[in-house]
Amino acid sequence: MSDRPALLHNLGLKIVALAIALIVWFVFSAQRRERISERSYRIPLSIVNIPPQMTIASPLPSGVDVRIRGPFTPLRQLDPSKIEAVIDLSDALQGEHIYRLAPEDINVPQDVEVIAISPVDVRILLDATTEKTVPIEAHLVDAPPPGFEAGAVQVEPRLARLSGPGATLAGISRIQTDAISLADRRVDFSVPATVVVDAPGVRIREGQVVTVTVHILSAAPTSATPAPAGKRRK
Repeated sequence: MSDRPALLHNLGLKIVALAIALIVWFVFSAQRRERISERSYRIPLSIVNIPPQMTIASPLPSGVDVRIRGPFTPLRQLDPSKIEAVIDLSDALQGEHIYRLAPEDINVPQDVEVIAISPVDVRILLDATTEKTVPIEAHLVDAPPPGFEAGAVQVEPRLARLSGPGATLAGISRIQTDAISLADRRVDFSVPATVVVDAPGVRIREGQVVTVTVHILSAAPTSATPAPAGKRRK
């Protein structure tokens, strides 16, 4: 039987435990002593787990403004590019839904608090994904020089296959290329062009890049109106 006092039993382990406790106390007490700061950021909005065969048919905010609060050092070390607001659509059904962003939807470190979010409500319209084929038109701008005019226009390929919300595609009968200028054009020309579609959730599956050929014609001269004949002298 040992005559050592109970306090000295497992002395090494007790010293290690005491050191760990002192370190933890020092870290947390230092954070409490550190001045508290606030910062504002513009962060992206991420939509995750969109249901299969569904598409977002409504415009989304370009970003979310958040104001965060916490100890100065963690805020200074925070990388804004890694912060985002996340909306999970795992259980979403077809139709319109309003999602309210909460602090837990913002991925900030544990010692940082989200104190303000704008917009706090996000409207999301989910629609069934469908496809549709529509003709492509060349978007011609400006005018040829005097004495010339645009003639026939060919687009190749002529059709684009679109994918997106059914209700949105129902209202699209044709789409256009980006702008093609006719300024200073005196002869036929062919140029590549990008097909654009400005509708939430609509994507171009086929026909995104086309070749546009424009025929330039010489404008027919305007015939002069003959002056009225004068009276004959007797």
